[in-house]
Amino acid sequence: MIFKDGDAKDQVKALVDALKKDGYDFSVGINIDTPIADAERVVSIGKGIGDKKNVKLAQELAKQAGAALGSSRPVAETLKYLPLNRYVGMSGQKFKGNLYIAVGISGAGQHLKGIKDATTIVAINKNGNAPIFKNCDYGIVGDALEILPLLTKELDNGEEKQPAPPMKKMKRSKPKKTAPSYGLYVCNGCGYEYDAANGDVEGEVAPGTKFEKLPEEWICPTCGEEKGHFVKVEFPEERQ
Repeated sequence: MIFKDGDAKDQVKALVDALKKDGYDFSVGINIDTPIADAERVVSIGKGIGDKKNVKLAQELAKQAGAALGSSRPVAETLKYLPLNRYVGMSGQKFKGNLYIAVGISGAGQHLKGIKDATTIVAINKNGNAPIFKNCDYGIVGDALEILPLLTKELDNGEEKQPAPPMKKMKRSKPKKTAPSYGLYVCNGCGYEYDAANGDVEGEVAPGTKFEKLPEEWICPTCGEEKGHFVKVEFPEERQ
């Protein structure tokens, strides 16, 4: 469900109302430094968060959402906004809790692999075509710097959060596909992902070209690694 009606404030209120209806209690919380694997809820930031100073907005949201703070791989590994043990993905931490709020995260295959067991995924991204919107339960297309303060305020009940009870895994309403059935190929050198649906236009590879059909001389358009240094990422057909 992508919230589009009204202004940003209306969309945020509709999102929170939906989450509460699903059974999420925002009067309780956990330490934002709780290990990702142990957290029931996580607010995770991607490159869309912008400057490092904006991390504070995500920290405030995490506190009001009763969540730990996480990130995409580039935010921790390249930008170094958070420690390496906070990034979620195929080669990082795996989130197996209930609520995952992805802020400014595009939703590349490497990241989706780390959240396939999430009960509810919320996406906030200004790019309406970002893959994360095909894999979320709720989404708002908008600037994170505008949405985050509004969401933080909407979740603030004016009282200190009570300690969250032991996590009870919530069930999904229905299974959801996470990625193309043909899988993605990830560069071991830089993490670039070759998606057959997009091809590599600059490398003169037409959209729809499967990885196996790429010329042997093809190299990673980001770092120049050879084709043989890519690893296939298999995805389940349905999220459990």
